[in-house]
Amino acid sequence: MSIPKKYFRAFQMGLQSAMEYRADFFLSILSGGFIILIQCFLWTAVFASTQNPVVYGYTLPQMISYSIMAGLVAKMTSTGFEWEIAEDIKNGGLNKFIVQPIGYFYYRICCFLGRKVLQLGILMIISLFALVLCKIYLGFDLQLKRVLIFLPFVVLAMVLNFLIYYCISSLAFVMTEVWGVFIAAGQGVLMLSGGIFPLDIFGEGILKVLSLLPFKYLVFFPANIINGRFYPDEILYGAINQILWIVIMLFVSNACWRSGMKKYVAVGG
Repeated sequence: MSIPKKYFRAFQMGLQSAMEYRADFFLSILSGGFIILIQCFLWTAVFASTQNPVVYGYTLPQMISYSIMAGLVAKMTSTGFEWEIAEDIKNGGLNKFIVQPIGYFYYRICCFLGRKVLQLGILMIISLFALVLCKIYLGFDLQLKRVLIFLPFVVLAMVLNFLIYYCISSLAFVMTEVWGVFIAAGQGVLMLSGGIFPLDIFGEGILKVLSLLPFKYLVFFPANIINGRFYPDEILYGAINQILWIVIMLFVSNACWRSGMKKYVAVGG
C-alpha cells in the first residue's frame, strides 16, 4: 500500500468512527447547548443590570453571539484522542506502529481530521442558524465575509489544538494514570482559550500575557472574527501567530515524543 493510501485509510477510519458514534456526538452538542443557554441568560442579566450598553467592550448582541460561537468553536476544535494514546502507551498498542511502516503521528492526525469532517459540517450549520437568529432577534451585524474568513481560522485552530493535546498525551510515557492530568488540562485550555468567557474580562494586562500563548487562537480569536472586533491587519497578524504556533508545537510535540519513546517499554499489545 502506498504512503498516501494508508493515511487516507486512517482518515476514512476516523470518518467511520464519527458516523458510528453520531448519537454520542449529538448528545454532547445538546449538553453543551445548556451551558451556552446559561451563559446567554447570565449576560442578558448583566446587561439588564447596568445602564452601560457596552460591557467589557461588547454590546449585548456581540456578547450573546460570542457565547454561542465560543461554545461551538470549542466543540469544533475538541480532541479526545489523548485517552486513546494513553491507552496505547500503557497497554502496548503502540508496539505495532514501531514495527509497521506507518507513522503514529500521521496516523493520529489523519484519524482526528477524519472524525472532524462530519462534525465540522454539522456544527457550521448550527452556527449559521444561531447567528441568523441573533441577527433577527438581537440585531447582530452578521456579515458573510466574516463567516468566510472565520472558516480557515477554525481549521487552523483544530490543527493547533491537536498538537497541544498530542504534546500533553506524551505525559503517559512517564505517568501510569493520566486521566486527572487530562481533565485538568482540558479545563485549563478551555478557560485560557476563551471557551467559557471572553478573555477581555481578565483585564488588559492578563490579556497581553495570554496573547503570548497559543490558547487565544483556539476559541477567542476565531469567535471574535465573527463579531467583527478585529481590523484586517489584526486578522493578518493573528493568522501569522496561529501558523507560527502550529510550527512551534510541531517541534515541541516531536521533541516530547522522542523523549518519551526513549522511556517506552514495548510490553503487552
